[in-house]
Amino acid sequence: MFLSLKSFLVVRLLEHEANCDFMPVDCPNNTGCPPLLKKDLEDHLRGCNNVKCPHQIHGNEGFYTENRRENTGHAVFFKSKRPRNRIFKIYDELTHINNLRNVSVGVYDPQQMFKCRGTFVGHQGPVWCLCVFGDYLFSGSSDKTIKVWDTGNNYKCLKTLEGHSGIVLAICTYGNKLYSGSQDSTINIWSIDNFEKIGAVDAHDNPVCTLASAKNMLFSGSLRVIKVWDVHTHQLKHELTGLNHWVRALAATQQHLYSGSYQTIKIWDLDTLECLQLLETSGGSVWELDSKKQVTTLKGMEYG
Repeated sequence: MFLSLKSFLVVRLLEHEANCDFMPVDCPNNTGCPPLLKKDLEDHLRGCNNVKCPHQIHGNEGFYTENRRENTGHAVFFKSKRPRNRIFKIYDELTHINNLRNVSVGVYDPQQMFKCRGTFVGHQGPVWCLCVFGDYLFSGSSDKTIKVWDTGNNYKCLKTLEGHSGIVLAICTYGNKLYSGSQDSTINIWSIDNFEKIGAVDAHDNPVCTLASAKNMLFSGSLRVIKVWDVHTHQLKHELTGLNHWVRALAATQQHLYSGSYQTIKIWDLDTLECLQLLETSGGSVWELDSKKQVTTLKGMEYG
């Protein structure tokens, strides 16, 4: 069946109007938007200020102004002026995090930030502990010795300190003294001026696992106990008990002592030597504490 010429022209006209870029259209977001041509609709929708809230299905009715940033495809919706600033603040924080995530990996490449300036070789076994004092680096090892390394000039061993009969598990300094704790249950005291041994304390019935110092006190951790020593007389002042296992970690500030044991961190007041708070962790013993700004834990498996 053939269409008449008039019918044919009407069909062609309808087809043209359906696809014509200059056809008048309305914004689907709001009738308040200005009249548009079909060819301009896509650009208009990218910056339309009357986007429907995507949470209308949850009962949040109405039209919301949408703020779009040119460099992102994200939209932020707000209804009133007061929450708007808060939303922008959150948006900026998320954008900052996203920018950090997208930064080139090379910027954070440790090999570009840190250069190896030397390697200390000399111990006959694993190194268990380290301590820095000025340009000196002290290292304690399972070979029962402490080595003194020069980090300022030639990166060589200046002296080897011998005096323990077991693994050197912990070292720390206070004033011009170096303290070392060992598997042999003793604490040795060394002069940093001449690296000579100036004293020794039969400290515990079990290995000395960790040491820390603050406010004229030396703290030594062992099995279920922390002992407090006077750094001048080396006399025992107090014992901190109530610990559940080996005290693997100690850190001290001028106000507090932090102790790490099995799945717990205790915070002690240095003036009263009373426990102020118990923090519970998970995953095993707390092996390391850092008290510079916040307490951090490093968890590990039990041994012994």
